[in-house]
Amino acid sequence: MYLEEINLSFIQPCTTDANRIRVVATLSRDITELFPYLNTYLKTAIYNKKGQTLTYNYGPKIIVLTANDVKVSKLLNETDAFETLDYIKDFVNDCYDKKDSIKPSDEKRNLPSPFDVYEVLPRLNCGKCGEATCMAFAAKMVAGKYKPTMCSQVTAKGNEKMREELENIYLTLGYEL
Repeated sequence: MYLEEINLSFIQPCTTDANRIRVVATLSRDITELFPYLNTYLKTAIYNKKGQTLTYNYGPKIIVLTANDVKVSKLLNETDAFETLDYIKDFVNDCYDKKDSIKPSDEKRNLPSPFDVYEVLPRLNCGKCGEATCMAFAAKMVAGKYKPTMCSQVTAKGNEKMREELENIYLTLGYEL
C-alpha cells in the first residue's frame, strides 16, 4: 500500500457555504511523484506542476492535493469528511497500483467557465429555469447547482447537440448527470 493513512488535522466551517465544513489532513507520505499519474487518471483534475498541487471536484466537494496533505471543502459533516478521506486514500493507492499502465502527464487543463457554458446555451433569457438570464444559469451550472437539463431549451426537440455539449461540460467539471 503506497499511502497508509490520511490523518485529519483541521476542521472549520466552509468559507463558501456556511452549512458545510472544510478539512485539512496530513498524508502518511509525500505523493509528489504520483501527481503526473493522478493527472492522467483524473480527467478533470487541474495539475499545477510548478506549485505541486492537484485540484479536482468530487461531486460538490473541492479537493486539493499537495505533496504531504489534502484540503477538502464543501463537506456535509465529519462523517462525510472521513468517508471522503478514505476515498482519496483508496484512489491514490489505486492509481499507484496501476501506474505502470498510466502514461504520466504534466498537462495543465483549464476547466470550463460560465462563459464557456453561456456560449452553448440558447441565450434567450426566458427565465424558465428560475434564473433571470442564461449567464446566471451558466454560473450555477458551473458551480454544480444546476444540471444541463434544467434549461428547458436543452431538452427541446432539435437541441440534442446543445444538450450533448452541455452534458460534456458538466462531466468535465467533475459532476455526475
